[in-house]
Amino acid sequence: MKKIFTFFAALCAMGTVMAQTIVSTQPQNRNVVIEEFTGVNCQYCPDGHRIVNEIIDANPGRVVGINVHQGGYANGSGYTTQYGDALANQTGLDGYPAGTVNRHVFTGSNTSLSRSAFAQASNIIMDLASPVNMAAVGSIDPATRTMTVHVEIYYTATSNNGVNFLNIAILQNNIMGQQVGASTWYPEMVENGQYRHMHMLRDLLTGQWGQQINATEGTFIDTTIVYTIPNAIGSVAIPDVNDIDMVVFVTEGHQEILTGVKATIITEVPSLGKFKAVRTSDCGFEYQPSVTINNTTVDTLDSFTFQYDGASYTRNKIIYPFTSDTINLPAYTVVMNSDPVQNCATTKTVSLLTCETYGGEILNVNSPEKSVTFAEFQKYNADGPFYLDLVLDRYGKETHAYWTNQSNCNDLWHTPTFSNISMNRARHYYFNIDPAEAGMYIFRVTDDYGDGATYTGNNENGFTLYSLKDGDTTLVLTHDGDYGTGMEYVIITSTSGSGNYVGIEDVADVKFSVYPNPTTDRLNISCSEAVREVSVIDITGRTVINAGTERTVNVSGLATGVYMVRIATENGIGMQKFVKE
Repeated sequence: MKKIFTFFAALCAMGTVMAQTIVSTQPQNRNVVIEEFTGVNCQYCPDGHRIVNEIIDANPGRVVGINVHQGGYANGSGYTTQYGDALANQTGLDGYPAGTVNRHVFTGSNTSLSRSAFAQASNIIMDLASPVNMAAVGSIDPATRTMTVHVEIYYTATSNNGVNFLNIAILQNNIMGQQVGASTWYPEMVENGQYRHMHMLRDLLTGQWGQQINATEGTFIDTTIVYTIPNAIGSVAIPDVNDIDMVVFVTEGHQEILTGVKATIITEVPSLGKFKAVRTSDCGFEYQPSVTINNTTVDTLDSFTFQYDGASYTRNKIIYPFTSDTINLPAYTVVMNSDPVQNCATTKTVSLLTCETYGGEILNVNSPEKSVTFAEFQKYNADGPFYLDLVLDRYGKETHAYWTNQSNCNDLWHTPTFSNISMNRARHYYFNIDPAEAGMYIFRVTDDYGDGATYTGNNENGFTLYSLKDGDTTLVLTHDGDYGTGMEYVIITSTSGSGNYVGIEDVADVKFSVYPNPTTDRLNISCSEAVREVSVIDITGRTVINAGTERTVNVSGLATGVYMVRIATENGIGMQKFVKE
């Protein structure tokens, strides 16, 4: 791996101003360094990521974001570092997402701020004079994975705290992985069910608190850092060296950040950035792939040739030095076939072959290939009516199910607002979904928190989030309850129905069993409690049999189909589903 970096002898000496080449010697205001404490299991953290990114975009070159994955919300992610806990412990952090802006104390004695305070705090910092200026310019050799960064520091005034430290942070971008709450709070970063993590702290080359430097007026520091980018840091791979950023900043003591910059990386050829594909309409089957070009060269580029989906494509677009822009590639439309079940997931690959400068020079790029998978849904041919068994955990308000007419994108049915309950237990809701017309429909289940339904009571470790059966009670699709946000399926019905969408709840307070199941004539009930009332309910919610306190129910007169048996005891109500053959 790792850190090969050299501080020249001038590091702590008064240097001659004439030696500087990239740093300004004129007094400047402070740049902003936002350290955001976050984790993949934190529901509102994507909103914090969004706010920081908006501040960065609104203030080019003035703001640096560092996402520090730390604490209980980051457990099991592989994104933590050995430095995160110590950074968090000095902030007074009492919730997530939260962060510091230049580790500055704005009120009270803590540096920790809520995400809603990031923007105002950043504006305050950018209006403060800085005693020190910084600049960093570097390059990356893709063949050796070597990053070389030239850093210059100049003190226009003496720091209030004479003990200053230079910090060098390694950040990684474009890490695709899990993130709770992403689809609700930052859906723009969700692709193919995964979240795009940006400016994630991966290492501190100068250790936990940096290396001490001289902090008096007129001090000039010139140093070069040579860093070999590893293939992975921990369990997180680094397939593209261009996803690595180097950030340098100066602190007074271990707290106040005076200023900081992200190194400007100059390369001989541009790099291929984010490759994604988005649905061009909410219910349509056409997708628009696009790729981001990062022009890290000193040239203006105006033509790009790609190898995409097995063919060569040239696109013209002016991209100026040290800027990025997006180029669209040929659109793709999912074509439905006659198979009973069709997996519509589609994977495309792209690489940048060459580009042309505004002066007509051809640059050979031959970038590493990138891939994206989209249209990740299944198409089913099935006959209605459909029977949905939807399972809720205690946070029922988070769960929603929809049945949408694909042709006009109208929601024909959606679940009511479910209630939250105090007990950690599973609840079943059963719905009869009977489209009035044959056609194509989209079924989806979402969870606002992003973790689907989870339930660990009675030693249960997860369960089915939902199951959908057709009119013959054949299972069409099912999904595990541990994670189930935004799953989409297309259903094609070949018969028309009643247009009814009704449901009933299984409150599941009383435990009992029924047998045989399926049955043709009699249904037996086994329950350890005294039964006060037994009834049978059809899928529309209508009571079709009142059996009193009998534990054997004659169901021979019922039509073939799915029913619920409901029992009441002194301790509550329970419901079980059974099939009449």
